Formats: sequence, structure tokens, C-alpha cells
Amino acid sequence: MLAFTRLLQRFITDTHVFFALKVSCALAGVLLPGLYLGMIHETVAMSLGIVAGAIAEPDDSPAGRVKSLLLTLACFWIATLSVQLLYPYPWFFAAGLLFSTFFFVMLGGLGKRYSSISFGSLLVAVYSMMGAAQAPTIWFQPVWLCTGALWYGFISLWWLQLTPNKPLREQISQTCFSLARYCTQKAWLFPSNADEQQSIHQKLAILNVDCMASINLCQEMIARRTDPSDQELRQLKALQTITEQIHERITSSHYLYNRLKDDVHSNLLLDGFRELLRQLGVAVQQLGYATLLNNPFQLSPGLLWGIQALGDQLQFSHERTPFSANTVNALRFLQKNLLEIVLLLNSVNDVLSAAGMQSPESKDTPVPPAPSVLQQIKLQFSFKSPLFRHACRMSLCLVAAYGLLQLFDIKQGFWVLLTCLFVCQSSYTATRRRLYQRIAGTCSGLLLSLPLLWFSPEPGVQLILMAIAAVLFFAQLRSNYSVAVIFITLYAMTAFGLLGVEEKSIILPRFVDTLLGSILSFGAVTVLWPEWQYQRIPELLAKATRCNYEYLKSVISALQNTGQDKQFSRKRIAAHHADSALAQAWINMQTDPKQQRRYTNLCAALIYRNHSLLSYVSALGIHQELHGSLFEPQLIKYAQSLFDALDESVTALSGKHNTHPVVLASLSPALYIESVADTDQRAGLIRQEMMHIGIMTTEILKLSRLLNPLIQSHSADKSFFRSK
Repeated sequence: MLAFTRLLQRFITDTHVFFALKVSCALAGVLLPGLYLGMIHETVAMSLGIVAGAIAEPDDSPAGRVKSLLLTLACFWIATLSVQLLYPYPWFFAAGLLFSTFFFVMLGGLGKRYSSISFGSLLVAVYSMMGAAQAPTIWFQPVWLCTGALWYGFISLWWLQLTPNKPLREQISQTCFSLARYCTQKAWLFPSNADEQQSIHQKLAILNVDCMASINLCQEMIARRTDPSDQELRQLKALQTITEQIHERITSSHYLYNRLKDDVHSNLLLDGFRELLRQLGVAVQQLGYATLLNNPFQLSPGLLWGIQALGDQLQFSHERTPFSANTVNALRFLQKNLLEIVLLLNSVNDVLSAAGMQSPESKDTPVPPAPSVLQQIKLQFSFKSPLFRHACRMSLCLVAAYGLLQLFDIKQGFWVLLTCLFVCQSSYTATRRRLYQRIAGTCSGLLLSLPLLWFSPEPGVQLILMAIAAVLFFAQLRSNYSVAVIFITLYAMTAFGLLGVEEKSIILPRFVDTLLGSILSFGAVTVLWPEWQYQRIPELLAKATRCNYEYLKSVISALQNTGQDKQFSRKRIAAHHADSALAQAWINMQTDPKQQRRYTNLCAALIYRNHSLLSYVSALGIHQELHGSLFEPQLIKYAQSLFDALDESVTALSGKHNTHPVVLASLSPALYIESVADTDQRAGLIRQEMMHIGIMTTEILKLSRLLNPLIQSHSADKSFFRSK
């Protein structure tokens, strides 16, 4: 019984189920009165407004949610009324569709809140097109669609008052789950063969994309919540700080893993590191579940014992068969780093209690002011902006779809526009993935809707089925789009039947419309200013290398002084963001057409080494006790040579020619490091990590020089500049 209760609790607190329950409450509040009063058409319109309002809903604080709701209603009213007024005039309608689509997509450039609202506005406009011919007056659809969105807004605000921080709690738990997967994958490095190294590091770079995306979302959510008297919010902020510290430590590297198996002759010790990392992954995952369910977190006593046993095993193995000074020093600091993560996890409850009792008057770190609305819009109005290209692409795609409807007099053909709206994404990779999901989901949904043709249930039963389909749609929307499309297709087929359209007449056209919209969307992202990843990766490589350069300078500055650079944390986060953006582009390039995948081997090697370089720099940054320990002139001189090499790499990856190239021989650690004596363990770790950084920097410089002529040759291609 206890197990069932926990399962039910976890099911109810699931993000997607929770969202679907909220939508079901709004639908129930519309369907029950609609059934009782016999207002079928009005009920269908309101339910469509609820669906559009739910899709348009952004995450925000209660006060911000009210502002978002008012803006949503204003955009919905303008969109629906414009459709109703211009519907009888095709030429004016096409012009209005072109400019309104461009406007709404560009509105998304102001932030995620506006992006959600702009998509919802386009969606409700397409819904209006479907019912414009049957509407008794021009006010019918604007009034009832907006009423549905308003009703959902009221339900959502009431829901938010009950659980104002639940979205943030859910996102922090997702951060924990991402970190747990990273820990588990990193365990495979202890030990690993040289042939496995690149594959493991590439997987870690990809997992770091999820970690940084989740951390970034948490930071955005926290920035939108500013109530200092909210005890739960203060606790969640403290928990977010812990997850960021865990990320900083778990992504660091203390050794060249391809040498680990040869330098450490104790398999038992390496197995101990692997098992401890796995247990850490389990513990961080349990922290995620405890956060999601709002339960106290209890660290396993076995983990506390395991970290002590690992330290004892390290000492025993070293005494039995001594390791080299570099090896034992690195392993000791690695064990200490893992111990710090265990202590962070063990302190969670104490930290949360302290944050809950914190004075509400205490101020958070000031957030730098955001650019003005005018500045943000101005930055987006250029073909270099992906959003601007997407706005042009989407506008032309929808107008082309509408032109086909008018040219061939396609009845109920606005499903073509609806398909274009959902399938046409800002990148080739996302569009291709959405295309397959949309076609598969639509076909399955049409097959499942066949019983509606055979049995033709009463309108009341159809309204209930429509509500169930909508709830299931939202339960799957954010996790499994193909399944979500099945339910939204059932929802749409039921709505058509209630609006008086014969279902038999739209089964085949619905499938054809989906194919036609998918073809238009795929053609748009392939032909109209396509953004192939090979064009972006050199720029992202240059940015990632520049961020690593800035992060390394900040770390070296901290090692020379007792204090830490004020921008240290910002530079670390920027380096991780640049690394994750680079890895994401690499993932996307694997789905680009084969002829658009260029210099893949060089890029793969650079991405792997960039992530490794970041890990080694992080290892110097996480140990506070190292600050002020760098005073050897030779090491400082070596650090400057690394700065020069990274600076040249940035220049080469930018497609420029360097007039004063760095001599590769000057990057040899033997010229600087081997003459430095280890005065203590701290100096030894600094020396060893700088040697690792030097190896990665040298390899990055060599690869950058190989890639430079290829970048220059592609930059000379006119098509390259058109796509930019």
C-alpha cells in the first residue's frame, strides 16, 4: 500500500500530468455548462481557446502571469478579429497573414514569455480560419475563443496561487536528473581504454548540454520570482546553488584519463572510483525525486562510508606499490573533490533550513539590467539573426499554404496552415524531427477516429471524448510529441463533427493536408535561408575557445592572488554555455543532409578537446585552497604562452590569418614545468593541471590551423554569406 501511495504521489507530481490536470479542470468548467445549456458551438470555440491559452502560457510569477494573460488576450483578440474581418477578401487576408505572422514571430525575440504568447496567437488565428465560414457573426469567434483563453487564465492563476513555485521545483529536479546521468556516464572513465575515450567524452559533452540547459532555465525562473518573503523560494534558490556547485565539481577533470589505466596499477582502486561515481549519480537522482515530491532528502550512509573507504584504499594502494608523485597527488585531489560533493549532498537539509529562516530583508546578488525592448528588437532585425530568418520563412510558408488553398479551392484546407505552424521550426534538425512525428501521429489519430464514423455518438459523449483527448494531448505534449499529435487529431475530428462537418469527408483530406503542410515546411527550411550546422560550428568553436581563454585567465588570476575575480562565476557559466552550444550544434549536424556535413572529423576532434580543456580548467577553479598558491615565475610564463596559443586558435577559427603565429615548441611543458619543484601538494596539482591544459591547448591550436583554410574557402562562397 505504501509503494502504491508513493507511486500515485509521483504520478500526480509529474510535470506533464500536473499540466494536463490543470487543463482538464478548465475544460470541465466549460463542458458541463455547455452540455446543460446545449451551447455546442460556443463550447467547442471555448475549448479551442483553452487549448491555445494553455499552449501560450509562459512560466512566470503570479504578478507576471497576470501581465502575460492580459497580453495574451490582447493578441488573441487582434488575431481572431483580423481573421474574421479579412476572411472574405483573399488578397487582403494573404497580406494580413504575411505581416501578422512576421510580427508575432519577431515578438518572440523579446523573451520566452513573448515567444509562447506569439505562437499561441498564431495558433488561435488558424483556429479562427477553420471556423470563419460557419461563424454567425464577426464577433462570435473572437468573443468565445478569448473567453476560453480567459477562463483557462483564471484557472491557471488560481492553480499558481496554490503552488506558486512548483514549476521551479520541477525544473530543479530535472537539473538533478541531468547531473545524475552525467555522473553515471563519467563513471565509465574509471578505467577506460584509449579507444573509448573520445566516445565517452563526446557523450559527456552531450549530457552537459542537458545540464546547462536545465541550469539556465532554473536561473531564468528564479529571476522572474522576486518575492523576498517567500520561504519556499529562498529554499529553492539555495538548492539551485547546491546543484550549480555539484555541476562545477562533477564536470572537472584531474587526470588524463587515457593514462589512468597504465599509471594506476590497482584495479580495485579504479573500481572504487567508478562505483562511487555511480552511487553519487543515484544520490543526486534521489535528491531530484525528493525535490519534486517536496520531501526531506536523506543521504545514504553507505555513500559517506564509501568515500572514506576510497580514501583509505588510495592510501593503502600507494603504500603497497607507490604511485608517481603526480599520480597520487591527482588522485588525492580527485577523492577530495568527490568528498566535497558528498558533503554538499549531506548538507542539503541544513542549508534548506537555514535558507527558510533567513531574514526576508536580505538582498540577492543584483542582476544586470536587461536591454530595452527597442534594443532587443533592433538586434533581431538582420538576416544574421536566426529569429529574423525564421519569421520570414514562417510568413512565406503560411502565405504559400493559403495560396494553395485559394488556387485549388481546397475545402477545410486550413489544416495545411496548422501543420505548417507546428512543423516549420527554426532549424532543419527540429523541422525534420517534427515532420516525422506529425505524419506518424496524424495517421494514427485518423485510424483511431474511425469508430466516431461508425457509431456517431451523441454530442454530449463527443464533448466528453474531446475533453479526454485534450487532456491526454497536454499530458504528452512536452515529452512525446508523436503521441500528443494522435490525441489532438482525435480532438480535432470530434470538434469538426460537432461543428457540423461530416467526418467521412475529411478523413482523407486531413491526411493530404498534413502531407502538404509537411512538404511546405520541409521545403521552407531547406530552401529559404537554410542554416546548416557546418556554417555555425566554426563560429561556435571560436566562441567556446574564447570563453575557455577568459575562464583560464580568471582561474590563473585567482591562483596568483588570494581573492577571486568578481567575474569568475560569470566566466565559468559562459564557458559551459559555449561548450553546450557547440555540442548541440554537433548533434544537429548529424541529421543534416550528407552534402552539408563538412570537416566533420576535425570538428569532432576540436569539440572533444574543447570539453576536455574546460574540464581541466574547472579542476583548478574548484579548489579554493589553491588560491594564492601560484607564485613560480616559470609557471606564470607558461600560462602566458597558453593564453597566446588560445588567442591564435580563436583567430584561426574565425577564418582570419595570424601574422604572429605561436611556435609550437614554446608550448612544451618541459620548458617550464619540469624545472619547477613541488613544494607541496597544492603546487604539484597546479603544475600537473597546467600540463594537462597545455596538452589540450596545443592540440586545439594544431587543429585550428588545419581548419582555418577550410573556413576561409567556405567564407568565400557566396551561398555561405546568403545563409548568414
